[in-house]
Amino acid sequence: MFEGFLPRQGADRTKRLAGVAAEPRTVVLYEAPHRLARTLADLAAACGDDRRGAVARELTKLHEEVRRGPLAELAAWAAASEPPGECVIVVEGAPPAAPAGSDDVAAAVAEALATGLSAKDAAARVAAELGVPKRVAYDAAVAASRPSRA
Repeated sequence: MFEGFLPRQGADRTKRLAGVAAEPRTVVLYEAPHRLARTLADLAAACGDDRRGAVARELTKLHEEVRRGPLAELAAWAAASEPPGECVIVVEGAPPAAPAGSDDVAAAVAEALATGLSAKDAAARVAAELGVPKRVAYDAAVAASRPSRA
């Protein structure tokens, strides 16, 4: 996903960094050389130090250079020696979220049922929110709506 230049500061920058951190696709950014170290450090903080990335500078020119590694290492490299020329940053996509477990489904169904939804509607909402099959969510909704026998 092409992101272009990040905002230089403020809430817009924080919001866009969070978006890059959550993006499952590979993200491509532009950055000026004097802001490269700060941007890489911000990306490492938002995405995690171990998220893989690459910095390419002077693409298609005589002194083209590509450096790959974890974002923390790239940030340290850029801070130690400000590379000349316009830079392109490529950030690996976010890892897929862990699938919801049965406890997560049961808790979400109980919460949906507490708002007054029917078992069918609660199951549909939970299935959409957690990405689980509707049948799994519906079974949890039926089990949660049965009176307990003590």
